[in-house]
Amino acid sequence: MAKSRMKYMLRAWNKELRLPHWSMGNRKHRKACARDFAAASVEGSEPITCQADADDHLAEELTYWGE
Repeated sequence: MAKSRMKYMLRAWNKELRLPHWSMGNRKHRKACARDFAAASVEGSEPITCQADADDHLAEELTYWGE
């Protein structure tokens, strides 16, 4: 069974939020933020068919995060 866009984006956000510069030490908080961020990322995004697409989409999205 194929994964949904949400699952791919959720995994991409979980991988990103593990990085030390996010300062997300608490696992529950990190997972909750990942769910919220993934839901926002999936809205209106192009089709995501694999994990690499989700990782690329997230990298592009984070490029403009502070603007």
